[in-house]
Amino acid sequence: MKIYTKTGDKGETSLFGGGRVKKNDARVAAYGEVDELNSFVGVLITSIAEADFPQQPNPADALVNFLQTLQNRLFDLGAELAAGDEKFRAKLPRRIDMTDVVLLEAAIDRMEENLKPLKNFILPGGSPSAAHAHVCRSVARRAERAMLSAPQTADLLITFINRVSDYFFVLARYLNHLASVAEPEWEK
Repeated sequence: MKIYTKTGDKGETSLFGGGRVKKNDARVAAYGEVDELNSFVGVLITSIAEADFPQQPNPADALVNFLQTLQNRLFDLGAELAAGDEKFRAKLPRRIDMTDVVLLEAAIDRMEENLKPLKNFILPGGSPSAAHAHVCRSVARRAERAMLSAPQTADLLITFINRVSDYFFVLARYLNHLASVAEPEWEK
């Protein structure tokens, strides 16, 4: 299969299930933001895999496995956003459901058990892995805004991407904790 089809050379793209829209269509922007987030998650995975965490046992494998699963869910989310209509969305092999939200919340809760309560606003940064997690958080927020602009975005999908950004915020804090790096605080 060739990577170039030339069907998008006039600024249009096809939706799953049929129909063509401009590449700057709100729905295309939404799943494009999710795709960008997924790319940054790949960078984060690489960063975590290469990180040196002094804790025993090393938590990197579990974090990488969770993030790889999340990448698959983000791909599912993109497919739902790219589907032209509900009839086609119903045919997708997997769709975001409440279980996905619950799994993110459970992961957040597990990480927070190891963290001190926040007393100040923190700045993105700290360890390299934490900085990458903050980028993922901010791109997830941008994806959320784009999804809110897209037509017929299901409430559950908004809940999911909101929880994804929450997850990356806590993950950034947790990665700094694992690396024994102080969180940069906002100087008021």
